[in-house]
Amino acid sequence: MAKNSQTRGKFAVIAFIVFLAAVIFAACHSGPPQIAIGEARAVLSPAIYGEAMVFMNIKNDGGADVLKGVNSDIPGATVSFHVMEGKRMAHVATVGIPGGKSTVFKMGSSHIMIEDMPRTMVAGSPFTLTLVFEKSGVRQLHLKLEKAPMMPMPMS
Repeated sequence: MAKNSQTRGKFAVIAFIVFLAAVIFAACHSGPPQIAIGEARAVLSPAIYGEAMVFMNIKNDGGADVLKGVNSDIPGATVSFHVMEGKRMAHVATVGIPGGKSTVFKMGSSHIMIEDMPRTMVAGSPFTLTLVFEKSGVRQLHLKLEKAPMMPMPMS
């Protein structure tokens, strides 16, 4: 009986080591990123002329990635990432794209900002936005500027 108990104990230790190795391997090696970009749209700012915000959903079904750059083919425009840090909006150089999750750029939250657009850029104007991912490479989005949403009038 003691020999049977020792065999079960050794088996339990080996099973635990195999399980632990599998967990560590899965955590360290989640594969390459699998990026899909959906619901992308560019909306003119309702408050500041020559500015627009870009919203989208970046779904990543693979390993982690980093959005390390963004630019557009709009002459003279500057493009940057704006993310929420607590209750404040902050300009950042990169945006982490975690594996197995979606990163959402939306109105009133994290977004891509386009500034200093020429006066020729109006609702309906097409442009190309280029996203540069650390691992997934370059992705181009062909967008059209949408009319600014109506701002509520202050009550007197």
